[in-house]
Amino acid sequence: MMSRRRPDDSRPDARAQILAAAGEVFLREGFARTSVDQIAATAHMSKQSIYELFPSKMDLFEAAVRNTLDMADRNLAAVDDVGDIEATLRRFGLRLFEGFANPVNFGLFRANIVAATRFPKLAAELHEHRLAMVRRFADYVERCIADGALAPVDPLTTGIRFGGMSVEGARYFLGLSPPSLSVRAEIVGSIVDLFLNGYRGQTDPDGGTPMAAADQMADPVLESGATLRLTPEKLESLIDATLGEFLDNGYRGASLDRIATSVRASKATLYRQFGNKEGLFRYAVQREIAAASRTKFAVATSGTMDEAVTNLARQALDWHLAPTNIQMHRLLIQESELVPDLARDYHDVRVARLGSALCELLAAYGQPVPNETAIRAFYALATFAVRFLTLHVLPDNAQRDLLSCESARLFLHGVRPGPEART
Repeated sequence: MMSRRRPDDSRPDARAQILAAAGEVFLREGFARTSVDQIAATAHMSKQSIYELFPSKMDLFEAAVRNTLDMADRNLAAVDDVGDIEATLRRFGLRLFEGFANPVNFGLFRANIVAATRFPKLAAELHEHRLAMVRRFADYVERCIADGALAPVDPLTTGIRFGGMSVEGARYFLGLSPPSLSVRAEIVGSIVDLFLNGYRGQTDPDGGTPMAAADQMADPVLESGATLRLTPEKLESLIDATLGEFLDNGYRGASLDRIATSVRASKATLYRQFGNKEGLFRYAVQREIAAASRTKFAVATSGTMDEAVTNLARQALDWHLAPTNIQMHRLLIQESELVPDLARDYHDVRVARLGSALCELLAAYGQPVPNETAIRAFYALATFAVRFLTLHVLPDNAQRDLLSCESARLFLHGVRPGPEART
């Protein structure tokens, strides 16, 4: 029987063969779960051959993501500007959603968020790639402004915001599968209406169902049948240490030994009270979700509605930019397959809390209650979707003021020209 001949690792296309396999495995498994052994098996090459070209897993990851980036189908972001502006925006929004939901592109976006913590230079390159794709839409916006179809706005920033609203920010990175084509069409249609006309000028402001306010969630309960041997103070210290360990090192890199040592507890105590590593992780994340559900925004209604919405957007942005929140998003996006329920709850509770404050504010000015799509759009605008999950330098106070003012103006008035929108 003839033995199967191994591929010649010295061939000129060996590098391409390795990168194709690495891209497949990294985008499927993520950086932490991937081993060079897995990549070697997928590539049908020896592990030594891979190390001769790529000295470490980190080098291989960077090269694989850049290779995937080079092969990305940029035509998904092309703007087909045949017909009126509404139809053009709907087609572009659906194309964005299609590209976003594509498994390779989705994996690339996730890799970008992972790369922000381990590979800042790579994250910057991926961010620039996304901007290059948005610039095609920005060119279209610029033409519309010149023709008088849109009010004077920053084309690139406006394009980024439209994209963030269309794919609902970080929602589908956090444990929720992308929606069906028909649901995508409904979402994009509502976003186009909001984007053009603003909440105050939507053609169907009462369409859809208002989002239910998030009830205050209870703190997690220990499920272990063993008697709790930790005082409330020591339990609090333990969970603080646990959260810090997971945020700093990720789920797989976190050490129960380090956690136990930091609070002078035994590892056996952790297992007795929480069952295993995942049980401890769940408890810590559930505590953060419960805390988020108790968040209260200050709803100020002493000035104009624009000022009040700007103030609320600024509070939401500050909330979002808190270091622990940024780290929690990165962690839960990486572990969304392990704990999809927690990832969804973390995101949904935050959207609902902000939505509750927005509904209260708009009601105070005699406006109709926004539907769920409008609330999610406001959340994406106020937090700037996933933009700050991949950046290391966060905006200063002056920049936050400007971003919040932009968010409120776009949400309330849209980008069509008109005297009300420009006051």
